[in-house]
Formats: sequence, structure tokens, C-alpha cells
Amino acid sequence: MADLEDSKPSSGQEQQHSSGGREGDIGLNMPYIKSIPGILKIVEFFTLLLAFSIAGNAYASVYSYSGHMDFFLFATVTSWIFVMVFFVLFAFNIIAKINLNLDWNLPVLVFAVIAAILILISSSLVAHDISPFSGVHHPIYDKLRAGVAFGYISMFVLIGDAVVHVLKMRGTM
Repeated sequence: MADLEDSKPSSGQEQQHSSGGREGDIGLNMPYIKSIPGILKIVEFFTLLLAFSIAGNAYASVYSYSGHMDFFLFATVTSWIFVMVFFVLFAFNIIAKINLNLDWNLPVLVFAVIAAILILISSSLVAHDISPFSGVHHPIYDKLRAGVAFGYISMFVLIGDAVVHVLKMRGTM
């Protein structure tokens, strides 16, 4: 499977990618999309999207949790945007045009750890807010529970992403 090192610039070495061009060419990088980090980014995209869209729908009707809900929406939407940016950079091989001699596993690892922590905290705060209503089956509370559940799922996927990048940095993957 391809890894992020296939997408980072090398010192004069040219590799062929599925886009048909040299390493510096911008094009679709199918080996990255089929790799574990690429698949994890796709899963992160959808779980974060579900988390903030479901909870955001309930947020329009519930104003008493605004502080914690604001933090939850901030954490999920910001993480979702970063996931999209990283995916586009690697999936379209744009990273090859950025002339930084940088192991891109480290920035992605740092992002995944910070995002997982923020989503854990924000999901826990919203879950605590709705815990007194655990026996109430109202559509708004059900939406909040679903949003929190997808927040926790996103956190676990981000932790998996961080583990993958640690393994890549150690050279065991």
C-alpha cells in the first residue's frame, strides 16, 4: 500500500504514480486513496460530517446548552475542515508541489491527537448535558445523542489515524 512518503517530495528522485506523471505532477493519487491513511481520512470525513450535522440540527432548537454545543460544533467542524484539507493535499498529490523538506506524518499525527482530544472533551460535555434526560425519547435529545455518538466514533477513528502515523514514523508500517 502507498503511504504518505510516496506523496512527499524527494531529492531529485522521480516515481511514477497512477496519475501517469512524475512525482511533482498534480493528479489523482490512487495509491494514497486506497491506503490505510486515505481510507481513514474518508471515514473521518463522514463521521465528523454526521456528528456536526446531526447535533447542529438539534442545536437550532436547544439554546440551554449553547456553550458546550458551540464547543462541540467548533471541534467537529474545524476537524472536518482539516481532514478535507489533508485529504485533498495527498489525494491530488498537491503535497509534491509544496517544497517543504518535512515528514508529513508528523503534522498529520499532531492534528489527529489534538482533534481526538478536543472531540473527546466536547462530546463528553454535551453527553453530560443531556444525561439528565436519559429516559426521555424526544427527537431533539435523540439527535443530540446521535451527534455525540458520532463524535465518539470520530474520536476513535482519529486515534487509529494517529497510531497509523506513529507506526509509519517508526518504519514498522
